Amino acid sequence: MANASLISRLSQAVDQIEKRLKQNRPMKVVKISRRREEDQDAAIDRHFAARPEDSDADVVIFHTLR
Repeated sequence: MANASLISRLSQAVDQIEKRLKQNRPMKVVKISRRREEDQDAAIDRHFAARPEDSDADVVIFHTLR
């Protein structure tokens, strides 16, 4: 059975692994198209609902449609 000490050490190890993986990953840039009258937050919500894999993006660029 796992005790609190073991769970804490495992959690710290996972955090260190995630930190190393993030350092080796280039920045993730996502381009979101939106209509001129559409709110930015609504465009982000719409985009991430359709593409949940983009939700960890480091940079979001908006492309305004006419």
